[in-house]
Parts: sequence; structure tokens; C-alpha cells
Amino acid sequence: MVDFIHMPPFPARFVAPLREALGGARAAWPESITRDEQDVIDAHGMLPMLYHFSRLPELRDAALNAAAIESLRLTDLREVLAALASHGVVALIVKGTALAYSIYDAPELRPRGDTDLLIAANELDRVRAALAPLRFTERLTSGDELGVRQKTFERVDRFGLAHGYDVHLDIANPATVARALTYEEMRSRAIDLPRIAAGALAPSLVDSLLYACIHRVVHHHSSDRLMWLYDVHLLASRLSPNEWSEFWSRGKERRVVTICKATLQDARHWFGGDDFASSAPAVGDEPSAAFLIRDRTRGAVLATELKALRWSERLTRLRQLAFPPADFMKQSFGVRNRAALPLLYLWRALRGLGRLFRRV
Repeated sequence: MVDFIHMPPFPARFVAPLREALGGARAAWPESITRDEQDVIDAHGMLPMLYHFSRLPELRDAALNAAAIESLRLTDLREVLAALASHGVVALIVKGTALAYSIYDAPELRPRGDTDLLIAANELDRVRAALAPLRFTERLTSGDELGVRQKTFERVDRFGLAHGYDVHLDIANPATVARALTYEEMRSRAIDLPRIAAGALAPSLVDSLLYACIHRVVHHHSSDRLMWLYDVHLLASRLSPNEWSEFWSRGKERRVVTICKATLQDARHWFGGDDFASSAPAVGDEPSAAFLIRDRTRGAVLATELKALRWSERLTRLRQLAFPPADFMKQSFGVRNRAALPLLYLWRALRGLGRLFRRV
């Protein structure tokens, strides 16, 4: 299921100076910042960037902490990539970490809570074998294998810092766009990330922009979080005319033009730049465009996802949604006695039916 992240408005008195600074102009910053303003800016993922330009003393500790954590995160990632390589797994580093080390001046300017990797679906067992000796544990899932196309692995390092890796089998959970970009094709066009390690790979700029547009809309219903829009702004500003032609051609073929156009327009509204969305090709009805509608029930979202599956897959997914693994149920409800499972399944079913009528 998608997760709409509602964002509080960015603090009004920081909007103009942030835009000016990101555009290369000299900005006049407020002389201080409140705790509430810090929290909102942090929620938008723009706190390290704002300190980078403003040097407001109230933000210094948070910025230094981000830089220190980044160093530990990089050390951990290099160990993980080496372990995967020793088991013959070539993982693509995607989303936040890939962008932090490719289009940002310093990786700590791009906050993120975990590291996202994309692998070939048949390599998951080798990933497990590679990470187990490193003391990673795999988070239990609901068993919704057709609706959750990722596995999460976690460990805590010797400094007490938690490291999480989302290992993706497809670029998105909803079947409508899950195969809009495949691991195989993105790997064939991948670019090097030497700032991480020799042999570290990320999607091309064109693929990264498609990925960013799809993820923001399909997983988060066009959330107003500025960090994601700034990712799009930076990527868009780096594409050449030939790459833009490739971007729209691929978007049309994969039927995601409408959501890409909407995200590019939102990014331009905030950060300016050329009107790249104006060159979007004309398209007809695209199933993925339904994710632009925020005022939908969760049931409508599920119906859209089921429609993209074959009949046998729809039945499988409904069965998996109704009957998650027993271990997941016991963990979710904090019980140990298996005798309680029938009541828990009934309660989960009733709660799930109620949620289908809620707006996302």
C-alpha cells in the first residue's frame, strides 16, 4: 500500500532565502530560528542544506551530527557491498544514497533513514547469505509478496548506530508501475559511484529521474516534502537535450508521463529553472495517473493495484493480505500464544475492512 506523507508548510520566512541560495544568489537569512521551525525544516529533509547556506548557529549541532553519521554509514555500506560482491550479487544503489553521492556536493546534505538497493529477484537468497555473517537480521513482513516488493535488513554497529537496508526486487510496490524500470535494463545503463567504492553502481540520470518521479507519486501521493522535489530539480537540471528525449520516450513507453510531468511542475514551482514539463509528449489514459488523486480511499488504491495483476495473482494477493504469517501476527500484536491467532486474524480482517473506506 502507498503511504501519503502529509507535510506541514515550510516556514514562510525561510522560503525566499532558501530559493535564492539554491539558485546561486546571495540570500538574506533570518537571524534566528525557532525549535518548531527546525522541526518542520528537518521533516522536509532540508535542514543540512539550510545550515550549509545560512550557518545559523542553532543548526550547527544537527549538521555536524549528519556529517558524522554519514561517515559511519559509508563505512557500513562499503562492507555490505563487498559482502554482496563476494556472493556474486551486483546491487544497484538507488534513491537517496545514489543521489547523495552523485548529484549533491556533499552526501550529508541529502538526509535519509536507510539505504536502498535494487537486485535481481532471483538473487534474494544470496543477499541473505551475504548479510547473515555481518549480523544483519531480516525484518518480518506481512507475507504480501505481490504488494511489498522489498525486504529490510538491519543491524547496529559498534558505535550503537542502526543501519537499515531496503533491498528492492522491483522499483515500486504497486503492480501498476513495479516493472516500469527493471533491474536488468537499469544495470545495463548504470553509472559508477566512485565516491562510495570501486564498482559501486547507480541508475543513469535518466533512470534516476524516472525513478524519483514514480516513487514520489506512487508511494507518497505527490507528497510536498521538499527533499524529494529538490532531488527532481537537481536531476532535471543535469539532463542534456538528448537525455530529455530519452526520458520522455521511455516515460511514454512505460505509461508514466502524466505523473512525471506533475512532479516536474511541482519541482519547478518550488525551485525554478526551465519548464522541462512543457516538452512532455501527449498521452492518453495512463493507469499510473490515478495515483495523482489524493482524495481516494485506501480501497480504491487497492483496486487499482489489483487491476494490474492477473486473476491468479489477485487471488494470491487477497489471500496473503487476509492471512499473514503467524510469526508476523504474533509480533504485530505482541502475543506469544498461538491459540489467540484466530481472534487476531478476525480482528485484523475487521480493522482492514474499515481502513478500506479511509482516505489516503
